[in-house]
Amino acid sequence: MVEAFHNNIIFPNKFTGDGETKMTKDGHRVESETYVGGHVEALEAGVFRADIPCKFRLTPAALKSLRDSVPETIEKELIREFGIPLENVVDFDERCAEVQETFDHLLAIPARMENPRIYHLDVGAMYPNIILTNRLQPCAMVNEEICMACTYNRPDAKCKRTMNWEWRGELSE
Repeated sequence: MVEAFHNNIIFPNKFTGDGETKMTKDGHRVESETYVGGHVEALEAGVFRADIPCKFRLTPAALKSLRDSVPETIEKELIREFGIPLENVVDFDERCAEVQETFDHLLAIPARMENPRIYHLDVGAMYPNIILTNRLQPCAMVNEEICMACTYNRPDAKCKRTMNWEWRGELSE
């Protein structure tokens, strides 16, 4: 698609020669192929940008439940993710208090108008070929080298979530 754009071709042909026709190992021609299985769950469709204010309605009961489970959650993650026993953490109670204070601020005003801190594109309704063309998924299309060069590559990056994909194709004899 990139080459077609640079050469002013609006609708490029899918195949230009016999050498590009995909064949299975047993000699069948692949008429069409797609990937099935990956999905995106979204509470609301659309693009959310950090520079456009958005209305958020938070559920106080859920926030309170999360607030109350902060010490257990942090302890579990310290041990599971980082292998750090609780005895080695000097300021555990202070850090838990900071997180709980953040929840208290959210509980004080559950109906909020803020600039989101996430970028979200709902691709739930996109066809798999569009997802593949735009390199949105599957993650097998991105190798470690591409991932390391990415601007958004951080230890806490959520883009590294692995999805289960299955190849599906239509064959001819």
